[in-house]
This record gives sequence, structure tokens and C-alpha cells, in this order.
Amino acid sequence: MDKIISKSKYIAGLQCLKYLWYLINEPEAIPPFDEVTQFRFHQGHEVGNLAKSLFPEGIEIEHSIDINAELARAKELTNLTTATNISISDNKSKSILSTNTNIRRPLFEPAFTYKNAFARADILEPNGTDAWNIIELKSASTIKDINKDDIAFQKYCYEGAGLKINKCYLMYLNNNFIKDGPIDPQKFFVMDDITAEAEMLKENIEENINLMLEAINRKTCPEIKISKNCYNPYECPLKQVCWSHLPKNNVFELYRGKDIACYFYQKGIVEISHIKVISMLNTIQHIQYKAAKEKCVHTDRESIKIFLKKLKYPLYFLDFETFATAIPLFDGLKPYQNVPFQFSCHIVESPDAEPESLYFLAEDDKTDPRVHFLENLKKALGYDDKYGNNKYSSSASGSILVYYEHFEKNILKELLRIFPEHTWWVENVIERIVDLYEPFGKFYYYNSEQKGSASLKNVLPALTGIGYDEMEIKNGQEAGIRYMNITFLKGEKEPEKAQVQKIRKDLLDYCGLDTEGMIHILRKLYKF
Repeated sequence: MDKIISKSKYIAGLQCLKYLWYLINEPEAIPPFDEVTQFRFHQGHEVGNLAKSLFPEGIEIEHSIDINAELARAKELTNLTTATNISISDNKSKSILSTNTNIRRPLFEPAFTYKNAFARADILEPNGTDAWNIIELKSASTIKDINKDDIAFQKYCYEGAGLKINKCYLMYLNNNFIKDGPIDPQKFFVMDDITAEAEMLKENIEENINLMLEAINRKTCPEIKISKNCYNPYECPLKQVCWSHLPKNNVFELYRGKDIACYFYQKGIVEISHIKVISMLNTIQHIQYKAAKEKCVHTDRESIKIFLKKLKYPLYFLDFETFATAIPLFDGLKPYQNVPFQFSCHIVESPDAEPESLYFLAEDDKTDPRVHFLENLKKALGYDDKYGNNKYSSSASGSILVYYEHFEKNILKELLRIFPEHTWWVENVIERIVDLYEPFGKFYYYNSEQKGSASLKNVLPALTGIGYDEMEIKNGQEAGIRYMNITFLKGEKEPEKAQVQKIRKDLLDYCGLDTEGMIHILRKLYKF
């Protein structure tokens, strides 16, 4: 089986033959999947279980160490002549089979092999008396072109093994679905017929497999240069290995410049300062070039001054943390819609005042956190109603600073959709928001230590020396997953109380650093 190309290895090989070689020959050299990727796998498993409910008569074919036995079982179930070959657990199905010895049922992950190809389709659905449909399931709300290569490979393998394939479908999540009571899988999924595309792509599969076999049978891995394939269609797990030789200020740090970076790299230009034809760079990339070439920090003091004049005290430094699941947990949610469960708010009353820290972290009790999130946010940011009556101790005035306003504003607008009674207050909050991302996203300030990024995680250490490397939680995705782990994904064994308390502390520390870090950044801007 080591030299047989499975569909996952086929997709890997289409992206990069070097990665495929490592998968076969040195899998231990590939960095392990991180926490975010593991969570994505878990979501895929949950979506898979829901999709199977659309085929209640379906038969699960368990993966086996004995591949030959698994292959024999799939062949048996796709060539039924009697009912005695099927293991049936429910009486209703037994009754049906006793009267119809030629009945065929949907199969989940039946394994087939043809030449050097091996595939397990997510769902193999009977079509007519002698044909089958392949249904490939994706736990995403959009599909990629590479998904069509995936199903074309299955069609090639299954037809080569002797099955008659009638239709090929991609099943994925309906991004217009909104939960309202129990999930209806008929409405939750959509299916696209891609039979024609799969048939067309099938023509190149045998040639592709031969190229892949040639590559993996080499004693040393193929020399593959860095290219767009490193992050398209997926971020390659081998990227940090292949890119480890790149120096500081390399061309792949050009802001939104992946295509031009690949062009320069193919021409042998690795460092930004070595670029000769600077006319190819846009305005922002010119700033990066000058900073690298002259080893200087770019500071547009006049634009920074204009930005700072927008601010009105008291200042509220605000950051949200969210989680998202493929299958919505609460009514009113779409697939993968962000659910806010935590915020940090640092309030600075005047330029010389010490910040006051307020925060909210939802309880780990499996309830919808949005109601309490909104209640506590109103207390933190102040609330004057439309008649000017102050509801809480804080006045509803002053600028609210966030980093990358698109995120927080979207969360607030989604809350408004669910809780329209708070319309006036939410609209007032949105009007008060000032985006601290602006001076960095528009490159009023640029330091090469940012590595071409204007994200908070890059700007904060570059500007202040304060970073996230020593934090237990290092990014927002990890924060959402850690909260999910102690709240909704507890599994059979409840986490220990000490573990829950530690994770909750880590969450508070992480979110608190985001808003505290914004204060440090703003103070630096004032100095400029």
C-alpha cells in the first residue's frame, strides 16, 4: 500500500511532488497537525455524521488493517445477489431484504483499488439497477477546483474496478442555512452535479499517477522551488520546512504580493533590497523596499497626526473572541458563523490616566453566550438611550478602538439581527469605533520586523517588543477552540476543574493582552 496512490495522496501530489515524497518516504519529518487543523478534522467528522442521516439505510464499511478484507467487503456489497451477505441490525431492513434479494443500499466509504489507485468515496449511492452515484462531502460552505480533482480520482478508480458510475456530486454546506430548531439535513446541505467536470479531469489521472509514482520512488525528494503551490489550494504542511532558508526581508514578505514574490524568486531574487525593477512594486511595497534597502523605519508623521485627531476621550480599547462550528449550535446561526463568548475592554479616561480593565468570559455551561455577552458589553461601553438617559455608570461617549474593525463590526451587526431591540445602542457603538489598524494597514508606519504584515500579532512586537510567544494561547482561533474544548467538546470525560480554571485564565490573559497591547501601540503613535 505504500506505493499505491490514495485520493488524499493524489491531491497532495497535484499540489507538490516534494510534499508527496515526504508523505511516503519521511512522514516523520512533516510537522504534526496543529490544534486548529485537528479541530477542522473534528468538524468534518461531525458534518459527515449528519450527512449520513440522509441515507438511513446506508451501510458503514469500517476501515481495516487488513486492506484486502476491506476491498473484498466493498466488492461484495456492490455486487449483491442474496441478502445473506449483509449484516443488518434493524428488523425493518431485515423485512425489506427478505422480500427483495436484489436490494442495494448506500455505502459509506467503500474501498476500491485499480492499478496503482486506491479510493474510498464518502457515499456511494445506488442509481437504478446497476449503476452508482459518487457523493463527495465537504465540510465547507464553498468548494474549490481541487475538490473536483478529488472526485474525478474516485471515478477513475471505481470505474477501473468495474463499477458503473452514473453521477458525481459534491455535497457541501448551505451558507444560507439559518438554524431554527433541530437541524434539517435536507436544508443544511446542497449538492452540485459535477459529472462532466469529473469525466474531463479523469483523462489526465493515469499520467498524473505515473509522475507521482516516479517521484516517490526516488531515493531523494524532488527539488521543487517555492511557488504559489505552497499555499494554493491549501497551506502546505511542509511550508515551514521548505521556507526555513529564507532570510529576513525576503520577497515573500511583500505586502499582498504573493504573485510578484513568486516571480522574483523564480528569477533568483530572494531579498527585497535586491529588487532591481522597483517600478513593478506598488506604493506600499515601495515603502517596504526603502525600509529594507536603507535599514530604516518608515514613519508618516502627518498621517499619524490626522489619525490621532479622530480620537475622543475616554478611550475604550476593545477586542472580541469568538468560536465557530460547521453545524450551528444555537438558533439564528449560519454554518461557521462567529459566536462571541469573550471580550476585553481597557478604558482610558484621559491621556495621563491609568487604564481600567473590564472583561467578560462566558461560563462553560453549554448555553448560548450571546445574551450575557451583549449585556456585559453594554455595561462596559456605556449606554445612553435615545432620550439621553444614562443607564450605567459609564457615559456612552468616547472613541472605541479596535484592531481591524471589520471583525468587531460584523459581530455587532449579527447581534443586532438576533436582538433587534438593541438597534439604537449597537448603531451608536458602531459609529464610535475607530480602527487602530489604519496606521499600519495604510503603512503610515512600517518596521521591517513586521515581516510585511499589519496584523496586531506582528505590529505589537515590532513596535514595542511585547509579543505572544510566551503566551499559552497565541491567536484567536486557538482561543475559540480552547473555550469549545471546556464547554461543548468535553467528550466522555469531563475535564478536571483545575484544567478548566487554567484555560479560563489563559483566555483572559490572551484577550487582555490584545487590548493592553493596543494601548502600548497608541502611546507609540503619540510619540511619533
